[in-house]
Amino acid sequence: MTMQMKDRTKLMFREHLEEMLKNISFEKVRIVDLCKSCNATPQTFYYHFTDKYELVAWIYLYDFAEVFCETRTSYSLKTLNQILKKIEKKKSFYKEVFKDNSYNSIVNYIHRFNVKMGITALNHINPNTEITINQMLAIKYHSYGTIGITREWLYGDTKMTTRQFAEFQLKTIPDFLREAYDKYPYSRMEVLQLVGKQKE
Repeated sequence: MTMQMKDRTKLMFREHLEEMLKNISFEKVRIVDLCKSCNATPQTFYYHFTDKYELVAWIYLYDFAEVFCETRTSYSLKTLNQILKKIEKKKSFYKEVFKDNSYNSIVNYIHRFNVKMGITALNHINPNTEITINQMLAIKYHSYGTIGITREWLYGDTKMTTRQFAEFQLKTIPDFLREAYDKYPYSRMEVLQLVGKQKE
């Protein structure tokens, strides 16, 4: 199965999940019902994803990839503002999935993604230099903080516009990490393969 075909199938599940969440909570979503809604079999779903949590993670990475891998020229205020606007446009969806606090939650997926991207970007610009303990802690600290504030921003607990939030993120990211992100050539395929089953 080609990557283009796989993406089309995954996008079908994305669209129907987003529609379902307008009427029921994420907690109540059952794969069999999701499949019925888009006239697909559970086998088709499980070919691509382990569970509904991986589907949600893939949706986030797809949104991320559309900005960072297709329109991105640098790690900038413009880029950060674009991804936040994309999240804001789907605020009701993200508010619902961010309620989940399980191990497989979107919060944990995003954190693992952030850490992996930080390590990958640093290794790209300094392939022969080992990442220090302080750098690793800074990557994790920044990730936890960004996710926490994003959650507050989604629920209106932190009163900021998308631009103000983007400015805050740009201001607070560690300098070494910002430099690495600015130079790292994000690959759409690489990003999307961080979650979901990758079968040929």
